[in-house]
Amino acid sequence: MELKIRKIISVAWPWLVITFGAVLAAGGYVVFILPMNMVGGGVIGIGIIARHLTGLPIVGVTSLAVTAVVFVIATKILGKGFGAKSIYGATLMSLLIDLFLILKIPTVTDDILLAAFYGGAIVGLGLGLIYFSGASTGGADGLGQILWKLKRISMGRTMIVIDVFVLGLATIIFIPLEQIMYSFIFIYIEIKVIDMVLNGIRANQRVMIVTDEPEPMKKAIFDSLRRGLTIFTGTGGYTGKERYMLTSVVPRNNVPALRRIVASVDKQAFVIIQDIHQVYGEGFETLPESLTLKKNNKTPARHEDSEKE
Repeated sequence: MELKIRKIISVAWPWLVITFGAVLAAGGYVVFILPMNMVGGGVIGIGIIARHLTGLPIVGVTSLAVTAVVFVIATKILGKGFGAKSIYGATLMSLLIDLFLILKIPTVTDDILLAAFYGGAIVGLGLGLIYFSGASTGGADGLGQILWKLKRISMGRTMIVIDVFVLGLATIIFIPLEQIMYSFIFIYIEIKVIDMVLNGIRANQRVMIVTDEPEPMKKAIFDSLRRGLTIFTGTGGYTGKERYMLTSVVPRNNVPALRRIVASVDKQAFVIIQDIHQVYGEGFETLPESLTLKKNNKTPARHEDSEKE
């Protein structure tokens, strides 16, 4: 019974997170962004422009219509794996925006700078939760995935071009340049919060230590932090001496302790610390299964077999 409940929770949890994220994002737009005549990027921005032109609460409906077109194209190009979660997340957020507009939820500030900051934080948190749960909000990111698949154009470049286009169109139609400047602040904070949600929840850092004391260093790190390491040997380009490099991936909150351990073993050690966004393997996340292989129940051909063919 307990196992069954856990299974139900594990299946339902992503959908609940997507729902909560959609409520946050829609509320952030209606309470902070729309009352100040700011414009978001992507299809939501197109919806805001449509609302201004018609005077109707159709931000969500317009963005949903554009998203539906992108979804149809993306499904044909990217496959059905584009996902039910994405359809649910995009539809729910779009409909909630229009619902909140109809209900006339009051604003909480008349300061446009505060609205840009708090709107960016709340919308970014909501979208981050949606993306973190494996869903998409459709339009712009879907188009980005299509162009990456067909032309190898980076998603970041596509998103920037779309946002600039939408903001430029809004400037021509109805929004003063000052509002556009605040809109850029909103979008910047939104993107930063999304990145923090996606990469900060399971933030890890890669550490590379060049030292003359590999064994004591390895023992100290393992005994104190219980982290595995890989040891490489190399030759110093300037000294010509053989050196040892230890590399490991550790949670960000372990880095201060790791620095103290390194200093206690070898104060002359050379240390590089890098942010990393995704780690798969023992002690971290498991590699996701291939949807295609799972569906067809097939295993890929072995390399030597394909050579024979």
